[in-house]
Amino acid sequence: MLNINPKEKQVTALNMLRANWKQHRTMLLSASVGFGKTAIAAFITDGMVSRGMRVMFLAPYTVLLDQTATRFVEYGLPSEEISYVWRNHPLYDPEKLIQIASADTLIRRQFPDNIDLLIVDEAHLRRKKLLEIIRDTDIHVVGLSGTPFAPWLGKYYEKLIKPTTMKELISLGDLSAYEFYAPDRPDISNVKTSNLAVYGRDYNEDQLAEIMGDATLVGNIIKNWLEHGEDRATVCFCVNVKHANYVTMEFNRAGVNAEVMTADTPHDERQCIINRFEQGATKIIVNVGVLVAGFDSDVRCIIYARPTKSEIRWVQCLGRGLRTAQGKDKCLIFDHSGSVHLLGFPDEIEYESLPDTSDGMKQQGASWTEKKAEKKPLECASCHYMKPAGVYVCPKCGFKPLMGENVDVDESRTLSCLSGKEKIYSREEKQSWWSQIKFYQRQREQTGKPISDGWCAHTFKKKFGVWPRNLHDTPQEITPEVSNYIRSKQIAWAKKQEKMGTTVQQRGLAHENSISGHGALA
Repeated sequence: MLNINPKEKQVTALNMLRANWKQHRTMLLSASVGFGKTAIAAFITDGMVSRGMRVMFLAPYTVLLDQTATRFVEYGLPSEEISYVWRNHPLYDPEKLIQIASADTLIRRQFPDNIDLLIVDEAHLRRKKLLEIIRDTDIHVVGLSGTPFAPWLGKYYEKLIKPTTMKELISLGDLSAYEFYAPDRPDISNVKTSNLAVYGRDYNEDQLAEIMGDATLVGNIIKNWLEHGEDRATVCFCVNVKHANYVTMEFNRAGVNAEVMTADTPHDERQCIINRFEQGATKIIVNVGVLVAGFDSDVRCIIYARPTKSEIRWVQCLGRGLRTAQGKDKCLIFDHSGSVHLLGFPDEIEYESLPDTSDGMKQQGASWTEKKAEKKPLECASCHYMKPAGVYVCPKCGFKPLMGENVDVDESRTLSCLSGKEKIYSREEKQSWWSQIKFYQRQREQTGKPISDGWCAHTFKKKFGVWPRNLHDTPQEITPEVSNYIRSKQIAWAKKQEKMGTTVQQRGLAHENSISGHGALA
């Protein structure tokens, strides 16, 4: 008997599975990040084990093996009945009722003939040998996936079990709300596409890295986070290792502690990075496609800097920031890739049936797409907030576009207008910022690098749009949010000076060449 109680939507999922158990041998449970798929697996396993039946839980990544076993025991499943199918694991015992298997290990071995139920975690990941097992055996199979969009799923799973949606989980408070911004929209119109085993057809990474590694674009990523990231614990998704290293270096140069994590980062080092992140010592993990499963840390900001046309990649990556946590009001999402303009918001990508346009046996071709009636979100021309489809006035800053500017008429439904207004800062908030700016001024004086009262006033006006009138000058210890804002302005000023210096130098060289040229003609 398990020692946990299922949540409302988990009860719905279990009831739907029971209702379809006799009619369908293979079923796929669609459940987004934060739904509790491991708990669902534990409830199913408990029911089978109580009747002496043998269950195999198939994990796609080795990091999930111990994590799943630990959760199973915490939930009340018997630890003495757990066996590991992974390399030469000392706890391997084919006679035990609960087999936790590595997918990579299993597909290299003969599939055991004593399994009554196979639970496939992250079922959207394509492995030809696994698909053959699902197709050619007569055992029950339950797939688990938060992104059941792969074009071959309908060929192997008979029934889609969909107890809820991401949007509903957000409304229930089981997932975090989010705010979406699109500060950049790089031109990737000439980038070719490549076949990827996991995500289907997606952009060529070498070409993407060249575009996304542009110094101006990377500078925008740093500047935007310093100004608007609110010093939140952040995960940044990059194109490749070179791109990730560049972004990390620039964050570090700006005084922000960022670390890189890639597929080549050893398991122990990954855990150390995650520990430092959870303790606050590391503010940003810059990664290349590794924090998409088995990562449950409290993430409050996502920087997405890897253009994609894959709905699976998009939803999986953004989902890292949608887990709830104590004191978490929302997740900030900064899309520097332009992907939101193509794919829309993550909680609006919903399939009502499993796609079956491919058999999954050959290299995956063009991904299955369905033309949806909904329009994609639009970017506010003023603050870059991503407005929902059909919304005219920006709900974040209140900006009202001119006729024909940034307006997409959706004839399928009535245009809805929101009375969004620009945020009104209280006197206490303005005073706090001014006191912190004066504290920074005192710090600069103590280090022999003084700044003027005028600089302080202009910095305040840049933030609030008004001068700091009727505010007292009592210093207040500076917070990371204000410090980052000041740092972003300094970086922007330094880059402007550097650019102006380069321009002046180029003009001087041009002038010299002109004189030299006239001399040669003479």
